[in-house]
Parts: sequence; structure tokens; C-alpha cells
Amino acid sequence: MSVTPLSTSPGFVRVRGAREHNLQNVDVDIPRDALVVFTGVSGSGKSSLAFGTLYAEAQRRYLESVSPYARRLFHQLSVPEVDSIDGLPPAVALQQQRGAPTTRSSVGSVTTLANLLRMLYSRAGDYPKGQRIIYAEAFSSNTPEGACPRCHGLGRVYEVTEESMVPDPSLTIRERAIAAWPQAWGGQNQRDILVTLGYDVDRPWRDLPQKDRDWILFTDEQPVVPVYP
Repeated sequence: MSVTPLSTSPGFVRVRGAREHNLQNVDVDIPRDALVVFTGVSGSGKSSLAFGTLYAEAQRRYLESVSPYARRLFHQLSVPEVDSIDGLPPAVALQQQRGAPTTRSSVGSVTTLANLLRMLYSRAGDYPKGQRIIYAEAFSSNTPEGACPRCHGLGRVYEVTEESMVPDPSLTIRERAIAAWPQAWGGQNQRDILVTLGYDVDRPWRDLPQKDRDWILFTDEQPVVPVYP
């Protein structure tokens, strides 16, 4: 049985007998100086080849070139299960993990492209005569200089309304009409405070005067009253 020889060109990384994790004696030639993508179903060995074999061996070889003292500062690296790897250059790998997006996450922040664009806008733009220098921070939605004063850089405005806090106006305050209030003793304390202030907590919410409803939900006042359990 004849086997087609794999490439011997210096422009390839040649992997022979890769057995890391779920790889089974894989022989593969990977082009150098090119964008190479490993594709396949989950569990097919993409990460085992890219990270467990290629990157692990490149990192191990690089650390062999540093002094023994500096090598002690790094974690002990295991030798990947592979017969041979030729043509392997030094490698840098990004961590393979899921991001933790927040309300301020965007494609630009995750890929760090936003940093480059902000720098480009601040340096390559033409300034009108008399215009002060605009720094890169002014183009960021996550800084006080660049964030929208209304949405604070979130791209949306959250507003509290009576309808969102009291979904069922037929209930009384004692029946927990104000869904935004805490349960158990926290909500009970707030109801007791309203009773002490003279508000009717046994009247359906929709029957309370509008000024009373507005005060209960939106007041900035901080009355001090005794509460008796």
C-alpha cells in the first residue's frame, strides 16, 4: 500500500503522530504565514490540535531558551503526545473561554477594535480652526467625556413608571400592590410606615389620590417615624 507523502516544503508546520486527548495518530501539514481555521463538530479534536499540541509544543520550546531562573517563574509545561513537529515558529495563543458580556459590551469592546478606532478618530481627523484637541477618551461611550449624558453610554434609557411597579392596581398596598417592594419583613416595614403617616393601605391602589400614589412611589423625602411591631 503506497502512502502519499506529505509536504516537505519549509512553508508548512508538519505534525506527525498527534495523540493529544482525543487525537488518534493524526498527521497533518499546516501552512505557515497564512490564516488557518480548524473546523469540525464538537469533540473532533480542534482544540486538542491547536492548543494541546501546536501551542503547547511552541510554548515549551520557547521556554527552553530562557534562563533556568526565569523558567522557574512559569508553570511546569507538559510535553504534548506527538511523534514530531517540524517548522513550528514561536506562538502566542488567546485564552479559549467564553466572554462575560455586560450591558456595556459590544463587538468593538470584545475585539478591542474600539480602542483602535478611537485612536484613529482622535489622530487622523481634521480640526476646525480654534478647535481644542479631542483625545481618544472623547470617542468612548464608557468614559464621562464620551458617554451620552442621557443614557450614560448604555444606548438605552431605563425609566421607572407607576405601571411597572404596580402591575395590578386593583390590589391594596397591604395586598402587596407595589410589586417593586421587597417581600417579608422589609415590605411590611414600609407598609407600617405608610400607616403611621396616615395613608390608607387597605384601599385599592387605583382609588388612592394621584398625589398620594406619586409620593409613595417617587418621593425623595425621608420621613422618620416610629414603627411598632
